[in-house]
Amino acid sequence: MRRLGLMSSVVLVCVVGCGGADATLDLDSGNGNDSAQPNDSGNPPVDGGSDVTQQVSCDGGLTACGGQCVDTASDDKNCGGCGIVCNTQCAAGVCPLIAAGCDGGVAQQASDNACLTVDAKNVYWGTGFNNTGSVWSVPLGGGCPTLMIGGQAAPHGMASDGTNLFYANQGTFQANNGSIQRIPVGGGSATPIATNQAFPLDVAVDANNVYWTNSADGSVWKSDKTTPNPVKLAGPLGLNHARFLRVDATNVYFTDGTSGVVDRVPIAGGSVAPLSTAVTNAGHLAIDTKNAYFASRGATTAALMSVPLNASAATPSQLVPNLPSLNGIETDGTSIWFAEATNVQPYAPSTGEIHRVTAAGASDTKLASGQNGPDCVSVDATSVYWIDTGGGMISKTGK
Repeated sequence: MRRLGLMSSVVLVCVVGCGGADATLDLDSGNGNDSAQPNDSGNPPVDGGSDVTQQVSCDGGLTACGGQCVDTASDDKNCGGCGIVCNTQCAAGVCPLIAAGCDGGVAQQASDNACLTVDAKNVYWGTGFNNTGSVWSVPLGGGCPTLMIGGQAAPHGMASDGTNLFYANQGTFQANNGSIQRIPVGGGSATPIATNQAFPLDVAVDANNVYWTNSADGSVWKSDKTTPNPVKLAGPLGLNHARFLRVDATNVYFTDGTSGVVDRVPIAGGSVAPLSTAVTNAGHLAIDTKNAYFASRGATTAALMSVPLNASAATPSQLVPNLPSLNGIETDGTSIWFAEATNVQPYAPSTGEIHRVTAAGASDTKLASGQNGPDCVSVDATSVYWIDTGGGMISKTGK
C-alpha cells in the first residue's frame, strides 16, 4: 500500500472523470499495521499514523472496486461485480466456469438433464442419461473440471454440505430404479443412500438429513446423511405431484406440479398441508424465513409467485408476471434470482437471461443476457450460478 507521510489527518480526493460510482479506500500513513483503519470509528490508528481517505469516482460505465475504476463487464478480478474472480475470461459480466481446451471442452459440458449446486469451494453438476451420466466439479472461480464419478443413471438434483455431495440418479422413468447417492466432495466412491426410487428429481440437505422428491410417484423422502435409513414423509401422491423441494428447521416444502400448489410436511413426519391455492404447473422453489417463492409455468408465459410458509391454502401473490419462462429460483431473504429464456422449450439460442428482484418482486435487474436455456440457479455470498442447458456451460456473475 502507498504511504503518505502526513503529520495530521487529511482527506485526499482522487477524481477519475465525473459522476458514476464511488468507493472509499483508507490509507494509514504511519509505519505500522496498514490493515487496520481505526480512525473510521474515532480511535487513533494502531500504528500512530494519520487516516487518509481516497475517494474514487468513475464514469464511462466503470465501477469503483478497491479504489480503482474497473470495467466489470470484462475485468477477470471483478467479473459482474467487485471481487468476483474469474479464472477463465470474463465477458459481458459473465464468467464461464469451464475453461476452454479442457479435455476438448465437450465431455464435461452440462447440456442435458443437468442441475447444479455450490458450496464454499466448488460448483457441482451432473449430466447425461442412462448409464452414461457423470458428476463433475469445478472451482468457484472456474478452470478445468474434475470428473467425480461416471457411469451414473441420469444424475440431476444435488446438494453439498461441504463434506459430501448428495445427488439423485433418476434412472429410467417409471421403472423405480432411481437412487440417492453420496460422494465425498474431493471425489471417491459413491455410497447409496436410497435405491429403488421413482425418478428422484430434487435434493436438499440440512445438518442431519438428506431430502428428496420422487417425481414419478409423487413421494417425498428423507434419510440420515451418514447412516442410510430412507423414510417416506409424503405420498405417493401420483405422477408429478412432488417436484422441487426446500427444507427449514421444521418442515419440508415441495411443489406439486399436477395440483399446482406448494405443500408442507413436517420433517418428523405427519400430514401434508397446502400452503397455497392452485396455480398452473407449480415448478422451481426457493424459501427464506418467511415465504416460499415458486414458479407458475403456463403454455406461453410464466410468473414468479410467493406465499407465506405458515399459510394454509392461501392465494399466492404474483411477484413478477408475464415472464417468457421461469427455470430456476433462489433467494437469500433479501433478493430473489431467477433464470428465464425468451420462449418456452425449445429455447431460442442466446436469448436467456438471469434476473434479480427484491423479495417483494420489485426493482427487476437483468444481470446476464445471451444465455442458452439457463436453468438451476444457485447463489452464495457473492455470486449467482446457473447452467446453460442449451449451450452446455456453467456460468456465474455477481449477485
